[in-house]
Amino acid sequence: MSLFNSLVRSSIHRSPCQLLAKRYYKLSVGSIRKGQVVQFKDKAWKVLNRDHVSSGRGGAVVKMELQDILSSTKTNERFKSGDSLEILNLSDEAYQYLYTIDDQIHLLNLETFEEIEMPSSACEGGERSVSMLEDAMPIAVSFLTTPEKGRQPCTFKLPSNYSFTVQSVVERAGQAAKGTVYKTATLTNGSKLQVPEFVHEGDRIIVDIENFNNSEKQVAEAYTSFMSIMRRMIDDEVDNEQNTSEKNEKSKD
Repeated sequence: MSLFNSLVRSSIHRSPCQLLAKRYYKLSVGSIRKGQVVQFKDKAWKVLNRDHVSSGRGGAVVKMELQDILSSTKTNERFKSGDSLEILNLSDEAYQYLYTIDDQIHLLNLETFEEIEMPSSACEGGERSVSMLEDAMPIAVSFLTTPEKGRQPCTFKLPSNYSFTVQSVVERAGQAAKGTVYKTATLTNGSKLQVPEFVHEGDRIIVDIENFNNSEKQVAEAYTSFMSIMRRMIDDEVDNEQNTSEKNEKSKD
């Protein structure tokens, strides 16, 4: 039997999980970096932070802040410098938001037209981000691949910034305050947030979804400051014209 035939025969008799497991590897905790996904206590964890700490006895430990990929719970763990953890594969794929039924988010892959549903609890950013979902919004779905379960969707994330239409605004009562003035706006998806005073019904605004505010706040403040200066200049010009006119009238008398 040739070497080629023996390799083919051996690969056929392996299970998909056995073939998949060859793609995974272990790293010493000292080599693991922030952002990588590791397997620890039979769960998938994302490394949020890591510190290499030297102990008084000459040894060293690695402190890691870990976040459970599925539940988003966090924990702090200490490892010996000689410990190693298995590195898992976490990849993002582009999907589009369709609709929500009974707390299940339905998403569509525009390339394969595969439709998947995920619980709203899988949304990175929690309930606040879920409230910002809008028809046809692009969504990044994170797929976790493990030797035991293969490839499965675990979390999804909204874009950091997105353009929304203002459905209505609540105008402020009374005189305008100094500086930038904000008012409550309701978006077409029902979400409410504070917007600058010059934003009106039907306007399109870019919202910083991660911080849940108008991402053009600095531009808005600059615009408001500019308009305030312009108003003062116009008022001063009007006053000067009135004073000049009064002086001319008196000189005629």
